[in-house]
Amino acid sequence: MSILNYSNQLYENLQRELAVVKLEGDNRLIQLESAFSLVDKSMEELKRYISEYKFEDEEQEILFFKYYMSKFLKDSIFYSELFGIESNRPVGSLKDIKQFYEKELRGVRDFLSNQQALYNYMLLKKSHYDRTYFLRNSQSPILKPNLFWHTLDTRFCTVYTVSFARIKATLAISDYIYEELAVLNGESDPRGLTKKFNLTWTAPKVHLVELIYGLKAAGVFNHGTADIREIAATLEILFNKEVKDYYRTFQEIRIRKKSRTVFLDLVKDKMEGYMEESEGV
Repeated sequence: MSILNYSNQLYENLQRELAVVKLEGDNRLIQLESAFSLVDKSMEELKRYISEYKFEDEEQEILFFKYYMSKFLKDSIFYSELFGIESNRPVGSLKDIKQFYEKELRGVRDFLSNQQALYNYMLLKKSHYDRTYFLRNSQSPILKPNLFWHTLDTRFCTVYTVSFARIKATLAISDYIYEELAVLNGESDPRGLTKKFNLTWTAPKVHLVELIYGLKAAGVFNHGTADIREIAATLEILFNKEVKDYYRTFQEIRIRKKSRTVFLDLVKDKMEGYMEESEGV
């Protein structure tokens, strides 16, 4: 099996396990510790696969270490760093807790500022340095001296795979802190970025789940690397529709006796009829 396909399957399984962990109990530290253990276990499986795998070409190796391995590392860093943050969260007044998160947020901003060049490279989806950054046998230039880079196991990642993952994890931590501050401030979003869309999904939830998996299968987001959880969360916000147990719903879709793509077939038929009857205005 292609390492890209294997990674996708392994990551989707990991996300389902992480979703279960988030529903178990109210102890945040236990949840974070359990989540980190799940990620660590998945990464060990992936490393074993890499050890016996020969990449088809440089393009496949670049894709893997730029987009796929960095996702696993991002989750590992995210849960590890978040565990540290929540371990140090003060048990005090609301003001103390808010000040604590605001201080952590300043640290996040400082880190991203120091990584601005690489952050821009990632944000703008540049690729001109990919052969240097994401091939294991390349001599990647180290931007800043760091003892960590010299102890890095380059069989399983590159310097910039880790750097990409750390930036992604830091962005996720930033979102987490903003959400915590929003709760503490009684706001929907302290950044003022939450927009109330006028569109509300009024069709059955199962149709939305079918659409989510269809978009995942078509690989239309992030060069096909976006996972189901990310797509589902985005469409939930966009269409003001909460989607729970989407994996279970998908399993029900899979065992349909007739068409397994009822909604997508309906959209196709309606679209063809619409094009025949109008000019798309």
